Amino acid sequence: MSYIVVRINFRNDLDNWMQAITKKQSHGILWECCIPIFLKEKMINKNNEEIAEIIESFLKEKYAVEDKALLKYAKHLEQILSGVSNKIFSIMERITEKSLYRNDFTGFITTFPRGPYNTESGYIWMIHDKDDQWQIGSFIHELLHMQFEYYYKDELLQIIDEEHFSFLRESMTVILNKEFASIFPIDDKGYPLHKEFRKFLLELWGQRKSFSQFVHEAAKRMPDRIISPSV
Repeated sequence: MSYIVVRINFRNDLDNWMQAITKKQSHGILWECCIPIFLKEKMINKNNEEIAEIIESFLKEKYAVEDKALLKYAKHLEQILSGVSNKIFSIMERITEKSLYRNDFTGFITTFPRGPYNTESGYIWMIHDKDDQWQIGSFIHELLHMQFEYYYKDELLQIIDEEHFSFLRESMTVILNKEFASIFPIDDKGYPLHKEFRKFLLELWGQRKSFSQFVHEAAKRMPDRIISPSV
C-alpha cells in the first residue's frame, strides 16, 4: 500500500530557500520577488556562503517562534493527505496507465513559497500556510510530475532536450483538472509560460488513444523556441 508522511526538516527548508535564491528564475517566475525586502537588503554584495548564513539565521529565529505551529501544520496536513491518498493514487494509475512508481512519499513543510520535488526520493516540499484544498491539488500536481519522469524521461530525452522535457512536464498538468473533477475540484492553472501549449494539450488529451500515445504526440508538437514571458 502506498502512503505519504509529512515532516518538518530545517535543513530541507533552508535548501529550498537557497535553491530559489541561487536559481533566481524557473518557468518564468522570478523567485527574488518572494524574498522579504529586509532580507534582500542584507544580501546585497554578499556571496552565496554569506547569504546562506543570513538565511539560516533568519530561519532559526523563525523556527524558534513558530516550531510548534509548523509541527501542528505538518501533522494536520499528513492527516488530510492520508485521508485522500488512496483515491489520488488510484486515479493517477488510471491516468498514466502505469503502476505507481513507488509506495512511499515524504512531504517537507517549507516556509518559502516554492514547492519543488525529487522523483528519486519521493520528496515533495509543501508550502506552509496553504489551505487543505490547495495542498491536495499541489500533491496531485507533483505526483504526476514524478510518475511522468520515472516512466518517460529517459525515453523522451532521446528525441527532445531537457528544456523541452521540462516544458512538457509542466504543461501536461492541465489534464488533472478534468480527470480529478468528480472527486477533487482542483484548479491547476500552471505557469503563464505554458498557457498556450496547455490549451493544445487539453485538446490532444481528449483525442488520446492511450497515455503513452498522448505523451509521444505531445513531444512531437513542442514549440521550437521557449520564451519566458516578462514577469
